[in-house]
Amino acid sequence: MKKKFLSLLLALCLVMALVPMTAFAEENEQSNKTSITTVDELLQFAKAVDNGEYDDKTDAVVSLDADLDLTGVAWTPIGSVFAADGTLLHYFSGKFYGNGHTISNLDFSENYGKTEYPSFGFFSEVYGAEISGLTIQGKLDVSNSGYVYFGTVVGVAADSKISDCVSDVSFTDADKYINGTVALCGYAINSTIEYCQNKGNFSITKDVSSFQMGGIVGLAQNSTVQYCANTGDMTSWTPCTGGIVGQLFQASKIINCYSTGKMVPLGNGTIDFGCIAGIVGADTEIRHCYFAGEMDLSQYTATTPYKRLGGIAGGVSSDTPVFENNYFVETENVSACFKYQNAGTEKTLDSMKTEDFFNEITAAGGNYRFNSNGIPILPAPKYAVSFVVTPAELTNVIIKVDGQVVTNPANLEAGTYQAEVSADNCEVFSSNITITADTATHTHTIAMTYLSADYTKVDTAIAKVNALNKDEYKDFTAVEAAVNAVVRDKNITEQSQVDAMATAIEDAIAALEKKPASTKPGTSDKSPQTGDTSNLALWIVLLFASGGAVTVTTVYVRKKKRSVK
Repeated sequence: MKKKFLSLLLALCLVMALVPMTAFAEENEQSNKTSITTVDELLQFAKAVDNGEYDDKTDAVVSLDADLDLTGVAWTPIGSVFAADGTLLHYFSGKFYGNGHTISNLDFSENYGKTEYPSFGFFSEVYGAEISGLTIQGKLDVSNSGYVYFGTVVGVAADSKISDCVSDVSFTDADKYINGTVALCGYAINSTIEYCQNKGNFSITKDVSSFQMGGIVGLAQNSTVQYCANTGDMTSWTPCTGGIVGQLFQASKIINCYSTGKMVPLGNGTIDFGCIAGIVGADTEIRHCYFAGEMDLSQYTATTPYKRLGGIAGGVSSDTPVFENNYFVETENVSACFKYQNAGTEKTLDSMKTEDFFNEITAAGGNYRFNSNGIPILPAPKYAVSFVVTPAELTNVIIKVDGQVVTNPANLEAGTYQAEVSADNCEVFSSNITITADTATHTHTIAMTYLSADYTKVDTAIAKVNALNKDEYKDFTAVEAAVNAVVRDKNITEQSQVDAMATAIEDAIAALEKKPASTKPGTSDKSPQTGDTSNLALWIVLLFASGGAVTVTTVYVRKKKRSVK
């Protein structure tokens, strides 16, 4: 019994070894995917995060598959369970795909600033997460005090990536003392924010002592902000205000970003206010950026020269920042940065709408698209598009998109493309594919069709069979069986089978035996054949010879009779 059990166990192990691991991977991915199509499902997901179901669950996939209207919902940020000392207990750590959908009418006002929520936004805090393709629309009228890292999409992002997101949330505070951050992402730590846009207008008209305001990031620490744009207006009396980032420190970077919103500094010059970054720190970088909006100084009472106001950066807390290929709209008495006059080049707004400006910023390393109707615009985001080509064992697989050979996965912008795939022994696959922000369009499974096998030898053998008279042979059944055994749906990988079919027919033909020739009873097989005229001349000669002999004999007899008389 023991040996039998061990044998069965070994057999099971062998079977399991033969199952492709991809099958388990696909099953695991599906089991970790959550689809959200209703407000109730969104709230259930938020509750699951707060219960710790997504802690360190980096393989989790959450897909927003519909636009959601949160009218009437008092929003509690996702991942907002903190200990008494402020330690975050539960958080989201996975992939959240917005797929180009919008969360609209999100009202943060009721719970903003409460002590139980030190981080506030659609997400409170995320760690090791990816958030993409999400648009947030809403408002926030501050009604409670407190220190809050507020980000419309994420309050705090650590070791995370936020891409292709849009914030259209207004933030207003006219009379409450607040501190913290306000931006699309409040506080970014060791993170990347890219291809994001802020459309919301931010206004803080009360003098506050500790606050970072930015269109994209409020406070950036060892993080990169790239290919982002701010079109919202900023009216601010906060210590650090920037069109893109409020405070840039600890080797953080702003690369290839622009701001076009109206910038309205308030106060008497005791705050750091920059059109790209409010204040920059050690080993920070601002490259290939520009400000092409209006700077309204009508409520700014500082005396000239402005030491903490700049078209690129307001203040500098270290002597090691890097500025390269930056531009700003000329405004009277405003330089690129008081401490670094060469932090940027001033231009008229009209000149920044020309092709010459586009050529200038791109020639020096900027990555923008020409806009004939205005200022240069950002390149479109690209998505990693994977092609799953089957069968897996194909060789020399070549993938072309719009006629160009690409790697797999290919980085493609949203749009429709002509895809062509070729492989050894296969018909060429050709079809249109459409790429959008929806992750469902980022993977394309292509089933290749093998070329048909070559049946030339088979057809030649069958032609030989058709030329034969089966009645002349003792047994024709083997030939007929070989012909009937031909299967016409074989592909090129099965060519040996097709060749074997041809060989079988040829061998059957070679093995045929003819029937003996038919004969009449009592006759020899050597009897002359009827109709044989090969000796006709001889017969004629003999006929004349015999006729002549008869004549001679007759004449001789007659003469002899006469002599006797």
